[in-house]
Amino acid sequence: MTHSVGNHTLVRKIKDPQFSIDHINQYDLLLLAGQYDFQFCVTDARSQRCLLLEDYTFPEALPDLAEGYFSIFEGHHLLMAGYWNKVKLAVKNQYFTLVPEAYFSSEEAAQYLPLAIDIPADQYAIAHHRHKLAEAVMVFGVEKRLAERLKSIYPSQNILLLHQGSVLADGIQSLPTASYYRNMYLHIGRQHFSIVVVEDKKLIFYNRFAYNTSDDIVKYALTALQNLKMNQNETKVQVWGNISGKSDHYAALYRYIRQLSYGTKPPFLEFSHVFDEAPDHQYFDLYSMHLCE
Repeated sequence: MTHSVGNHTLVRKIKDPQFSIDHINQYDLLLLAGQYDFQFCVTDARSQRCLLLEDYTFPEALPDLAEGYFSIFEGHHLLMAGYWNKVKLAVKNQYFTLVPEAYFSSEEAAQYLPLAIDIPADQYAIAHHRHKLAEAVMVFGVEKRLAERLKSIYPSQNILLLHQGSVLADGIQSLPTASYYRNMYLHIGRQHFSIVVVEDKKLIFYNRFAYNTSDDIVKYALTALQNLKMNQNETKVQVWGNISGKSDHYAALYRYIRQLSYGTKPPFLEFSHVFDEAPDHQYFDLYSMHLCE
């Protein structure tokens, strides 16, 4: 299902029959924001159930997320509702760094990111998220105009700010497969993809890359395996993201990585049959926001 409206296209909309606008005060609103796409879902904090999902794409990279998202929010009665249980925003960008918790000071949070990457300080606010299992802190940038716009829509909410990397790490570390062995997890987006490596439920590696072709994905994945001394024939690698069941990306990876499989919907949320419309390996980053506190 696709439906074009203005400068965006609604790619998918799924709604659980149990969703009720009368119970919004017990629902969490999860917003996942990128330059090329925007997704949101609604989860019930009491029943741990995913109730609604919408996925939007843009014809080209948005220079201003707040402005680009305005036409979606403006005509959407749910997104404009202000009485959610919690509101969470995760951003998809390259402005991030992981800092060992032993060396992190929240008072100095703004000082870490410029050491790792040049960031337009006039356009981005600095936020952070602690990863208890990884003993590390994700420090990242959030567009000021986007954060301010959302604060004006949800004035009574203390919006939880996250980075896609934090969301993926927290979601993956909760999985039964994040066991004693060192495994690799790939999340392939529409213009970028992420590599996460977890061992004994601890985060070993995270990075995010731009790509143009399947060869780019293979190159970065094999380089990470080599650098982390992981055997490409024996290491289990799971793939999530915006890829089809017959994806060229998956086929290219499988030529080099034999223990390759698609990821599934996460066990920490319940889904009704209506969510069978979405492939099990899609939206893992969006769903994983449910775990983040």
